[in-house]
Amino acid sequence: MRLLRDATAHASLRGMCTTLTAALTHGNDLIIGHIGDSRAYLLHAGKLVQLTHDHTVGGMLVASGTHGPKDQLVIELRGLLFEALGSREGECNPDVLDFLLADEDQLLLCTDGLTDMVDDVDIELILKSARSAKLACRNLVDMALKNGGRDNVTVIVARYSIPLPH
Repeated sequence: MRLLRDATAHASLRGMCTTLTAALTHGNDLIIGHIGDSRAYLLHAGKLVQLTHDHTVGGMLVASGTHGPKDQLVIELRGLLFEALGSREGECNPDVLDFLLADEDQLLLCTDGLTDMVDDVDIELILKSARSAKLACRNLVDMALKNGGRDNVTVIVARYSIPLPH
């Protein structure tokens, strides 16, 4: 993998890694590949559902049920990744998830620069109210920046029109 090769070849890049959340759709099938703390969400039947879980120590505490997402320890540990693309060979364990899409579903792929600055309620409202996927992206990025924008903010929105079976 190029990330590992470059990090090994250049001392200044040692420890370099990244997160990745990618989607593949075919008809009404949705496959998500995910590693790190970028996220995938689905707006389905008017409700926002987080499809991925963060590969962070803070996310692990929330998933275990021992801490809530607003707990100070979770907030302090949400940036500490235990899975990332570029981890040492054999230690990179991405999630591969599959879902079924329905007509009018919206898929959101985003970095933690959005989710650290905009809560799920506001994300849902923006997705529901925007006239287009492009406008939804613009409004989500603008809100993250307005709320402080401490990290890069990357947002992709896809809207689906799934014909009913005959």
